[in-house]
Amino acid sequence: MDGIWDTQLKIIKGVLIVNGIIGAVAVFIAKPPMPFLTGLVFGTIIALLNFRLLSLTLNKAVKMQPHQARAYAASRYILRYIIIGMVLYISVKAEHIHALGTIAGIITLKFVVLQKELFNNKQYFKNIFKRKEAE
Repeated sequence: MDGIWDTQLKIIKGVLIVNGIIGAVAVFIAKPPMPFLTGLVFGTIIALLNFRLLSLTLNKAVKMQPHQARAYAASRYILRYIIIGMVLYISVKAEHIHALGTIAGIITLKFVVLQKELFNNKQYFKNIFKRKEAE
């Protein structure tokens, strides 16, 4: 369980660092910067809470019977998408929240997960580029 929590913390720290950099750049690019920064913070918070909800769902689902786990995971999957839909709707309708900032906050979690867990694995790239000799 500690390994899972360590991985989650590593990803959360990565998201906060990346979104901090995006926010710093947005201060100079976005005019006015506050709606974008508000959207970025809003999207980041929702993405991290959604990530935590996914973790709790998986931890609970692995302890269930297969048919129960399937239904439980599917219901939580739909719930997470409803949450994201509501967040995007709110960011589009609210004038003080920029929708692109919200989308950036939500999407950076996916990029950080790919970078930390997939692209950081040298064996992954060795398997991709390994030559298959003709027999």
